[in-house]
Amino acid sequence: MPRRTKEKRNKNNSKKSTNKKEKLNENSQNNKFSFDEEIVIGLRRIDDEPKTNDKSKKAQKQSKKKVQKSRKKSKEKNAKHIDEPELIIKSKYMENYENVDRVDNHKKNSFNKKNIKNRKKISKSSKAEIKQEIEQDPKVIKKKELSRKRRKFVLKIFKIIVLIGIIIAGIIFALLSPIFNVKEIRVIGNSKISTDTIISLSGLKSEQNIFDFKTSDVVDAIKQNAYVDTVDVQRKLPDIININVVERVATYILKFGNAYVYINNQGYILEITNKEANYPIITNYETPEEQIKEGNRLCSEDLEKLNDVLKIIEAASVNNGEIKKLITQINIENKSNYILTLQKEKKQVYIGDTTNLSTKMLWIDKFLEEEKDNEGIIFLNIDLNNVQPYFREKV
Repeated sequence: MPRRTKEKRNKNNSKKSTNKKEKLNENSQNNKFSFDEEIVIGLRRIDDEPKTNDKSKKAQKQSKKKVQKSRKKSKEKNAKHIDEPELIIKSKYMENYENVDRVDNHKKNSFNKKNIKNRKKISKSSKAEIKQEIEQDPKVIKKKELSRKRRKFVLKIFKIIVLIGIIIAGIIFALLSPIFNVKEIRVIGNSKISTDTIISLSGLKSEQNIFDFKTSDVVDAIKQNAYVDTVDVQRKLPDIININVVERVATYILKFGNAYVYINNQGYILEITNKEANYPIITNYETPEEQIKEGNRLCSEDLEKLNDVLKIIEAASVNNGEIKKLITQINIENKSNYILTLQKEKKQVYIGDTTNLSTKMLWIDKFLEEEKDNEGIIFLNIDLNNVQPYFREKV
C-alpha cells in the first residue's frame, strides 16, 4: 500500500473516534442517571434518610441477605460492560448501602444494649431471689443469729471494759485530789450521846479523804455505844460528812448489886451506873449476871415478861397516866401474878396476868380513893367475873 493511503485511513479513523467520543459525551450529558426517575433491575430503592422500622432480627438478616445476593448478580452482569452511568449508579448505591448498614448496625447495637439491660435486670432479680432463698435456709439463719449474738457479746464486753476504765480513773482522781478532803463532820439526832463521843467512835478525822473509808465500818463503830439504835452515814460532796443517829431511850431499871442497869423497851442494856434514875425498877429477873453488859439484851424469858410489863404500863397510862406515875417497882418473878409497887401510896397491887387490864385499872383507881391513907395490898389476881376484888390493910 502506498504511504499516503495509510495516512488518510489513520486520519479518518481518528476523526471517527473523536466523533464517537463527542457523541458519547453528549449522550452521557443528555442521559444523566437520576435514581428517582430510573428503575434499576435487581435493586431496591433506598431513601436518603433511612427509615427505622421495628422488625425483628430475623427480618433484618433476611433483607440483608437479599441485598447481598442482588449485589452479586449485578456485579456478574455488569462486570463485562462497565460504563460511566453504571459507575455513578454503583457509587450512589454503595453510599446508600453503607447508610443502610450503619442504620442496621445502630439498630443491632441498640437492640443488644436493651437485651443487655434486660439481662442485667433479670440477673439482679435472680440474685435477689437467690439471696432470699439462701436467707430462708435454717442453717443460714442460725449462722446469722450466732454472728449477731457474737457481735452483741463483743459490744457488751467492750462497754464493760470502757466503764471499768472510767470507774478506775474516777477512783484514782477522787483518792488523790485534795478537793475531796473532809472539812466538816455533822452529827444529827443525838441527845443522850455527845457529838464528840460519836465522832471519836466513828474514827473519822478532818482532812481525811472523803472516800477513804467504808460507811459500814463507821456504822459498826458508832453502834458500839448501846444508846445508838440506828446510824446513817452520808457523804455530801466534796468535803462534808453527815452522821444521822437514832438513840435508844431508857425506860426501866434492873438492880444489879449496888449498881443500876438501864434498859429500854426492847430489853437492850444501855448503861450500868451507880446513879438511880426516875424509872420503874424491875425485880426478880432471870438474866444471868455474866450477860449483863452494855449492848446486850435480856434473856428470852425476861423479854416475854417485859412485853407483859409494857402492856400493863400502857393500860396504866389511861386518865392522864396517874397510875403509871405511881408505879415505882414491878416484880416479874411469877408470870401469872405480876406485882406492882406504888411507893408513894404505900400499897402493892397483885395484878395477876395481863387479862382484863382496863377493868383492873378501874379497880386500882377506886381503891386508891377509898384507902388513900392506908398501907396494904390490892388483890386483883382473881376471877373478876365471879369474885370481887378486895383490899387488905397491913397490920
